[in-house]
Amino acid sequence: MSKVFNSEIRVKILAILYGMEYCEFTYLLEKLKTTEGNLWAHLKKLEKEGYIIIKKYPFKKRIKTIVKITDVGRENFKKYLTELLNLSNIG
Repeated sequence: MSKVFNSEIRVKILAILYGMEYCEFTYLLEKLKTTEGNLWAHLKKLEKEGYIIIKKYPFKKRIKTIVKITDVGRENFKKYLTELLNLSNIG
């Protein structure tokens, strides 16, 4: 299993994104109740591993940050969930 899944916050990020086309950085910040710096660190790790894409767009004289799960991220998260379910069925 990938080390990506060793972090509760990264698992939660992928869980949120798994059911969405994309979301804003501020939405993740609100849902995860963490600091901006902590969230950025986890997003950068996921981006480096190819699990997400981070895009920035100008919006009303500000920058809007959008986070999107990739096909690789979606597939690996699905495998992770399957592994968890298989563990719970052992016995």
